[in-house]
Amino acid sequence: MSFTFQLVRDDEGGPAAVVFEDSSSPGLVPVWEAAGVYDALYNSDGRVARDVSRALAYGLDQLNEDASLAGLLPPGVSMGEAIRFLDNVNRGCTIHSVARIQTR
Repeated sequence: MSFTFQLVRDDEGGPAAVVFEDSSSPGLVPVWEAAGVYDALYNSDGRVARDVSRALAYGLDQLNEDASLAGLLPPGVSMGEAIRFLDNVNRGCTIHSVARIQTR
């Protein structure tokens, strides 16, 4: 089962809207733990995006700099895929910094 990360914006007087959504391959928990982003991804439900963006940026640096993390990837998943997901989530949190995080 894949992991989905969403950012939801509650505009004044209007309905809540998903302003960002991306999903990752299953089996990446060991990579996220080693990169230091597990809590920012999995334990952030209900938090504001700006609260996790620094941790996500740090984790993205770890993925780009530490080649040994590739050994934690599940079969069939590339480091490029993990980096793409984390980069998209980080960018979404930066652009929509006041949006609320929703995970599933």
